[in-house]
Amino acid sequence: MTGNLVSCKACGKEIAKGVKKCPNCGKDQRNFFLRHKIITLILAIVVIVIITNIGGGGSSSSSKTASTKAADTKEKLYSIGDTVKTEKTEVTVTKVEKRDSVGTQFVEKKASDGGVIVAVQYTVKNISKKPLSSFSIPSAKLVDSEGTSYDADIDASSSYATETKVDNSKILSDLNPNIKVTDVKAFEVDKNAYAEGTWKLKFSNDVEVKIK
Repeated sequence: MTGNLVSCKACGKEIAKGVKKCPNCGKDQRNFFLRHKIITLILAIVVIVIITNIGGGGSSSSSKTASTKAADTKEKLYSIGDTVKTEKTEVTVTKVEKRDSVGTQFVEKKASDGGVIVAVQYTVKNISKKPLSSFSIPSAKLVDSEGTSYDADIDASSSYATETKVDNSKILSDLNPNIKVTDVKAFEVDKNAYAEGTWKLKFSNDVEVKIK
């Protein structure tokens, strides 16, 4: 057998080195990868994807850490004065008042019979790198111990804003990066229920703050 001859993989006959098929039995002499180019390409892509994922393990770990932190934020009940950071905002409940009325002598809102007005002030800061639309800025609801949520009373909130003069919240405008605004809300709830129960503010970004 010379250096230019090799044995056929099937019949064993001597054939020229480098031929694709044996002239005696017709057996394809190429290896698996050359015979199946499409499968080889797919396998190569799979290997590249696996290597890329292994190399990006740190990023995946960071994403899991961020998700864990977000879950922790959602589950934790904060207190008045705590500054709570989420992915895009920083929220702080600065003041809570139980009132029979809010406003001034010119613009006043009194609590209804059997009711009490819970007036709150809180700040929201955009800590992201992009403007937040007014729809993305966290809004607050009052939640009782049974999980029932209450929307703010529009008239009472307006009167409280007039009284305090601290409300510079965004209604239709964006909240730009690193800008902090103060919002005020007033909720009217049953006086006895508020006196006896545990209450919290729940924001639309899942931040929960115990106020009583």
